[in-house]
Amino acid sequence: MPDGGAPKPRYEAVKDFVRDRIASGEWAVHARIPSENELGPMLGVSRITVNRAFAELAREGRLRKVPGVGTFVAEGKPRTGLSSIESIAEEIRGRGMEWTCAVLALGTASMTEEAADALGLPRGGRVPGSIVLHKGDGLPIQMEERFIRPGYAPGYEEQDFSARTTYEFLREVGEVEEMEQAVTAILPASSIARLLEVGQRDPCLVIRRRTFLRGEATTFSRLTQPASRFELSGRYRMQDGPGGHFPF
Repeated sequence: MPDGGAPKPRYEAVKDFVRDRIASGEWAVHARIPSENELGPMLGVSRITVNRAFAELAREGRLRKVPGVGTFVAEGKPRTGLSSIESIAEEIRGRGMEWTCAVLALGTASMTEEAADALGLPRGGRVPGSIVLHKGDGLPIQMEERFIRPGYAPGYEEQDFSARTTYEFLREVGEVEEMEQAVTAILPASSIARLLEVGQRDPCLVIRRRTFLRGEATTFSRLTQPASRFELSGRYRMQDGPGGHFPF
């Protein structure tokens, strides 16, 4: 550290220690790491300091805390592809976390202007809709706002989306021919920040997704997630084979 620089907080030093052990492979994915009571004396810091470091690393997707069992190296952040639609529940479970959710709203919803324009419907109308907060090991991962074109998915408002996701229901009842996604970065409004348990200056990713059937938009979703807890990824095969052009 340069002379005159402020000393690093002790919990940050603990985080660096844990990150280094993970990066070196000494602590492998899914490995149980020393407990807060064990690591504190090893590093000469208090249990409270280690607890804060572990909590922040869990929010970053690096650690997974299992009550009554221990703390483990996480597989990584839940992720979604840009050219496919995936179940957020399966993505969360695939990273070794328990998926749960809170259904914040379900029924006939007043469309936002964004949703009305996306579905090609008059502003001010009402359509089947929902707001669901998805969690991994109790930590908010994604807030899903979904609007459905009337008649597209009968019975949507009567479903128990705490037991299965909206994606799983729509996959069963709806036909989709096209999908469109756009991603932007935002600083969350205070109401969103509270739900996602982040600060208003913590960046979030917003995925705006539309599905289509015979050229007509059938669903519009706005998916908001803390950038530190979620990952976007994609892998594509070049259509022209070796030496083909990238699809810029």
